[in-house]
Amino acid sequence: MSDKTVQTLGIEIDDLSLSLVGWQIDEVEARLVTKSYGKKDHYQEIAVSGTVRFLPEDWTDRFSGSDYAPPLLMALSRREDSPAAPRYERVVLESVKKVSKRPQRISLKSTSWECKKPLAPEDIALRLTAFDLEEIDSGLNLPPTNVTALPIDVLDETTHESVRLRLNTSSAHILRDAYDKVLRVHLEGSAEFGTARELLADHLAAEDWRDEDATLEDECPFEVALPGLVVEVLDEAGFLLQKSEVSFYGHIAVTDGAKLPGRQPRWIADVGDDLDEYAGQPARVVVRLVDAEDL
Repeated sequence: MSDKTVQTLGIEIDDLSLSLVGWQIDEVEARLVTKSYGKKDHYQEIAVSGTVRFLPEDWTDRFSGSDYAPPLLMALSRREDSPAAPRYERVVLESVKKVSKRPQRISLKSTSWECKKPLAPEDIALRLTAFDLEEIDSGLNLPPTNVTALPIDVLDETTHESVRLRLNTSSAHILRDAYDKVLRVHLEGSAEFGTARELLADHLAAEDWRDEDATLEDECPFEVALPGLVVEVLDEAGFLLQKSEVSFYGHIAVTDGAKLPGRQPRWIADVGDDLDEYAGQPARVVVRLVDAEDL
C-alpha cells in the first residue's frame, strides 16, 4: 500500500504568445500527485486538466501552409537544481477546422519520476505556451538533476539575405537518470525578414525560369521559405556521431499589395538521442543554419 497526496500546482500562462497564434485559455489547473511507499521511496507525476479554445480570426500572421493550428505546448522544468531546458509536450495538435468548432477539453499526465525526497509544488515550473513554428521531441518529463553541459557552436551558412534565423536560446546537455542517458539540444529564436523588394529578389533567384526583371506587382502574392537547422553531435576527435535536420516548413508571405506579416515568427526546436546509439562520447554540438532548399 502507498500513501497518496495530491497538491495544487501553479501554471504560468504565456498569454501573449498564445494570443498571437489564436489560443485562448478558459481555465486550466494542475495537480502534483505523490505516492509514497516509505520514507525514501516516492513516485510523483503531474496531471493537467482544462478547457481551451482556438480563435482563427485572432491568428492573423501565419507562417505555415499547414491545415493544423499551431500546437498548444506544455513546458515542464525544475525551478532550481537543474540547468537543463524545459521538456515540452504537445497538448493540442489538431486541424484548424476541428479546433475552431468548439472549446477543447484537455487532460494529460507527465511521466512519473522516482525520488528519495518528494518535490514540493514550488520546486516545479509548469508553463502553457505556443510558437509559430515548432519541431520538438515531445514528452512531458521532468529534467533530471544529473546534467552535463556541452559546448555548442552556431554557424550561419545561409545565403539568402531576405530571411534569417536568429537564436535567442541555445543549449546542449547530457541528461542522466537512474535508467537513461540522453543528449538533448534545445534551440529557440525568431526569423527576421527584410523588405518586400528584398524578399522578391530571393524569390526570383530561387528558380532559373523566373523573370529576374519581374516586379512586385507581377509576382504578388508569393512566399519565401524560412531557413532550417542541421544539428551535429561530435566527439573529442571531431568524429560525427549524429546529424539531425530540422525543417520548420515555414515561410514569409508577401500578399497582394506587397503586404508583409506584422511581426517576426517565433520558433522552437528540441531534439534528443539516447547515448547508447552513439559510436563514441559526445563532446560538443554544432548547429548550422542552412537554406531551406539544402535540407
